[in-house]
Amino acid sequence: MVRFAVVLLFAGVVALGPAVAQTPAKDQTQLPQSEEPGQEPQPAAPAAGTEQPPVQPPAAKSGEDLTQPPPADSGDETDTEESSPDDLSYGEIPDVTVIELTDSIARRALDALGLVRDKYKDANLENYESLQDFVDQTDEGKRFEADLKAAGFATVDEWNVAVTSVSFAYSAITENLTDDLTAQITEIEQDSSLAQDMKDRMIKGLKAMIPSENNKKVVQALIDDPAYAEKLKLLAEEGE
Repeated sequence: MVRFAVVLLFAGVVALGPAVAQTPAKDQTQLPQSEEPGQEPQPAAPAAGTEQPPVQPPAAKSGEDLTQPPPADSGDETDTEESSPDDLSYGEIPDVTVIELTDSIARRALDALGLVRDKYKDANLENYESLQDFVDQTDEGKRFEADLKAAGFATVDEWNVAVTSVSFAYSAITENLTDDLTAQITEIEQDSSLAQDMKDRMIKGLKAMIPSENNKKVVQALIDDPAYAEKLKLLAEEGE
């Protein structure tokens, strides 16, 4: 399957992407024995009228335990296809949302990131399914929400989308990811093995990671501002 870029929607403060389960490889070491080459010769049929000796069980091969019943036939001995660790279910593909940035939104998003990164570094955010769960379930989360509201964001999700939009634009400028993302989109479009709903969602997510010219312009201005250039580096540090 095509490679799909995993999106960290919280821009490194908490990684929300579920792990892709890997299916263990089948044991291919137990293969059926061939009955052609190397087959033991069958004894000649006894002459008519002679007494036949009692049938003896076949001699055990070295290391073979004949006290154990033979393994059940699973019916899939010829199935050599293994599940790929790159296989994704529809629910594992992030639904990516971005916005058109303004200078004010971008600066406030980074100011808030610097604050919560230090203030809540011991909050174990990775133990929560989402930032909203952290807010709903803990007193510390409610203080987290209050800090973001003080920065001018109505909800934690609103701030999350803003800082994600900044992060995508920053990565596009500093790492030149646009060509790679465009190539992945083309690969997905040409992959006939993907269900259309999965293909559409994967393409939507990848396109969201390619920032608009407006967003690149806003973030470039922050790169040129020494005070915010340092704050932008937090995005790269959290992504490592």
